[in-house]
Amino acid sequence: MTLLVALRGKDGLVLAADSRGTFGDPRGITAQNDSQQKAHVLAPHVAVLQAGTGEIGTLIVKEVASEIAGQSLDGATSVMNALRNRAREDYNQWFPSVPAIPAPALVQSGQAPARPDLAFVIGGYEPIIEGQPPTPALYHLLSQLDFAPMLSDYGFAVQGVAQYALYLLNRLYEQDRTVDELTSLAVYVITETASQDGKVGGPVQVVTITPEEGCNLLDASLVSDVAVGNEARSRALRDSFFNRGKK
Repeated sequence: MTLLVALRGKDGLVLAADSRGTFGDPRGITAQNDSQQKAHVLAPHVAVLQAGTGEIGTLIVKEVASEIAGQSLDGATSVMNALRNRAREDYNQWFPSVPAIPAPALVQSGQAPARPDLAFVIGGYEPIIEGQPPTPALYHLLSQLDFAPMLSDYGFAVQGVAQYALYLLNRLYEQDRTVDELTSLAVYVITETASQDGKVGGPVQVVTITPEEGCNLLDASLVSDVAVGNEARSRALRDSFFNRGKK
């Protein structure tokens, strides 16, 4: 499993993911690997996070990245459409006998096969037009819905082990925060989830996107420093309930 988090702020976007890959049925014995690359820069102003069947997702991202570079694409919607088309074409080629959207009841009962689960969160800016404010966009693409485009218009997007993340974001997220502030929040949401659910873990990967500088895949040491700073915030929050430090 995994956790993907994308946040929109007043000066840019933050996309973050854990790096844990889980192998086996989660109801039984599983193995894990904490070196999965789930955050990818696809264009100057667009990045993508992937969850689900990692090996398939990585291959699709690699293929579409080559296509995007060859066409010099940029812009959230254009890149999303290129990724959607590539994912649908590959799935239809690889799993031609499996319906794109089978009846859920039949899949759950084992009466019908299902295509491998795969999810993408795409974040970026539409092409910058001089004299007009930049337009950010966050999209979801899910294999269970045949990669139908879903536009997130409420400021954040979450995929994977989402229950803790949704709770925290509903309480803490504010759209008028800066990229620096939202980077801390994104890392916090992932590490807090990892502390409660073993299907999320490993180093956190972060991509920031601003209209001026485009995509920036943050260095692992910088993300680690953010996580350490978050620990002090957590202690301060806990201490505030018990009036520690007050005479």
